[in-house]
Amino acid sequence: MSTPSPDDSLRPTAKRLMSYVAPHRGGLFLTLVAYIGAACTEPMIPQLLGYALGEGFTQYTHKSSQLTPGLPAEAPFSLWMVPLVLIGLFAMRGLFGFLGQYLLHRTITRTVMDIRAALLQSLLRADARVYSSLQPATAVTKVVNDPQHVITLLGGSVITILRDGLPALAMLGYLFWLNWQLTLLSMVTVPVMATVMRLVNKRVRRMGTWAYDANLRLVSVVEDVTRAWRVVRSFDAADHERQRFADQSREVQRSALKTSAANALAQPLSQLVASVGISLIVALALLQARHNQAGVGEFAAFVAALLLMTSRLRHLTDVAQPITNALVVARGCLELMDLPREPDHGHTELSQFSGRIELDQVVLRYPGATRPALDGLSLLIEPGRTTALVGSSGAGKSSVVNLLLGFERQDAGRVLLDGVPLEDLTKANLRRQFAVVSQDIVLFDASVADNIAYAQLRDDARLEQVLRAAALWDFVQTLPQGLDTPVGANGSKLSGGQRQRLAIARALYKDAPVWIFDEATSALDTESERAVQQALEQWQGHKTLLVIAHRLSTIRRADRILVLNQGQVAESGTHEELLAAGGSYAGMVGQSH
Repeated sequence: MSTPSPDDSLRPTAKRLMSYVAPHRGGLFLTLVAYIGAACTEPMIPQLLGYALGEGFTQYTHKSSQLTPGLPAEAPFSLWMVPLVLIGLFAMRGLFGFLGQYLLHRTITRTVMDIRAALLQSLLRADARVYSSLQPATAVTKVVNDPQHVITLLGGSVITILRDGLPALAMLGYLFWLNWQLTLLSMVTVPVMATVMRLVNKRVRRMGTWAYDANLRLVSVVEDVTRAWRVVRSFDAADHERQRFADQSREVQRSALKTSAANALAQPLSQLVASVGISLIVALALLQARHNQAGVGEFAAFVAALLLMTSRLRHLTDVAQPITNALVVARGCLELMDLPREPDHGHTELSQFSGRIELDQVVLRYPGATRPALDGLSLLIEPGRTTALVGSSGAGKSSVVNLLLGFERQDAGRVLLDGVPLEDLTKANLRRQFAVVSQDIVLFDASVADNIAYAQLRDDARLEQVLRAAALWDFVQTLPQGLDTPVGANGSKLSGGQRQRLAIARALYKDAPVWIFDEATSALDTESERAVQQALEQWQGHKTLLVIAHRLSTIRRADRILVLNQGQVAESGTHEELLAAGGSYAGMVGQSH
């Protein structure tokens, strides 16, 4: 997938993110209320300070000078009221702050769940051809890590805006009330600040895109090493992979350093601009106080409020960079939602499928291929019969399977299931008619039982039946937890033959009208292969079996053998008939001995 230009606007990404936040706007509203409550306490602090310094000192000193010597002075308020009020204000602010942060994180976690669910849904519905270019590690990063990273960055920025922005606004209103002329003067630096931040954000966006892409490439290197560890070790390629990782790590380090430098520019530049405005305001406030002979309480309240607002604004200068970084990451992970969806225009469902499959002059060409994978292929698979497809690599055997499962679409011709065109069937209904054991075994990091009864209700009696049929029951009995024993990531705790037999048991458990075995016994030893063959023979005449095999011993008893060559049927017949014909099949049998 191509990465958008770093100069592209991030507004569309922000709108897409907001669509996932919108269902939780109630939590955001309560968060806002809590932080408004905290912000309302902010101006009370300088007001209390100004009153204490003005009334507590001035009036107390003035009155004490008029009192009779020797008698105690009359105070305008109790001394202990000041700490009590201060403690109360900070307690209220702490309570509101806690509620705001808790409510916001509650909203954040729910939003992360929704985004992850939407990304996974997009993956589940993506066109099959997408997976030829999509790295698994990249998909994992974009579905699991990126949403959490994005929402955490945005959540931290929202907390900063609410925790510091609202009190800053409250303090700004208080400053206008105290002295609107000086406060209005402080707004002169705002346009300069906005220009500086816009320039900094542009560089942050460009560096952030570079860093995000570099991280994805580093993840892909680690995924390659983990997935292909056997190849790495058999080629003694550890040094090569270390160098690949080191080169990509340096790229990540450089991009991260440049991103950090761009982020670090914001605070000193904004503080420099702000310091000019603040120094001017303080100087004018002192001049005004001296000229107008304003009280020390009013001056102290104004300066305290100004400094408190400045400290809040200093935190706000760090908000733009996390938001920009979050939107850059979000733009990358939300690309998954733009993946082309698997077309599903079917409207018909087969309530009972006999297993009759017909391909009529089917042409299938893969993108970029020099010749068709299937070139006018016509064949008939009879219900309840065992049909075998044989041929050299590239003859079109697996293409037939991909076509029947709806992973590929023919360019010409017709594919009929019980006389119904394949494209008229819904994808879900189509795939319910098939149980497949592929040459590429895929197992889940779950128990033996969960792998066999995948996406179906568990029936222990039926599990035993299919495990016996797959010549795996005796082995499962030796496992520490029996059927509930975990098999590891992609069956890493099992041997190659055990993994393949487990996949066969899963297909048998599905009990679909048509069973497809695509090189299903290629990793089995002779004894296990014979046991599986005997089990499959029990269903001959009851199930439609489509068997693809290089090992011809697997298909000797098939009702019909089709020899494919360059996407067409070259020969057809039983094992004995094809041997007697002395064609290409007979040659393959001779080579296998």
